[in-house]
Amino acid sequence: MDEQTNTIVGLILGVIMAIITWATISKREQQLDDPNDDSVVYLDQLVATSTLQSGGKYLLRVLRQSGNLQKDDQVFDTHEAAIKAAISTFKRAKIEYAFITKNTNVEFFFRRPYHHHGGSAEGKKVGSIEIYKIE
Repeated sequence: MDEQTNTIVGLILGVIMAIITWATISKREQQLDDPNDDSVVYLDQLVATSTLQSGGKYLLRVLRQSGNLQKDDQVFDTHEAAIKAAISTFKRAKIEYAFITKNTNVEFFFRRPYHHHGGSAEGKKVGSIEIYKIE
């Protein structure tokens, strides 16, 4: 292929990526506005949405978008304290709402609603939270 064809193909692929990104964000925002859908919630609704059992100890794991640990695991005495610590981490990262991926009585996982493509820092941003009941 010549240079002009490569440019056209690149532009078309860029437009397709932009459309897919816009559609994904729009879908998440519609889920956020739907009161019957608790898969996407504002951060202040996470404690009420969680189905974690009360009592025991809870392990909080913060992961980067790349899947690596963002910081060392922390242990909390209540699930509310673990969720509040996770919320403060998301707020520092300027994440306003979360996509819940697992919500059982012993595990509560949620992540940022979309991947942040932040140049050289891509993959190093906070990506997801995992809370486990360990006792």
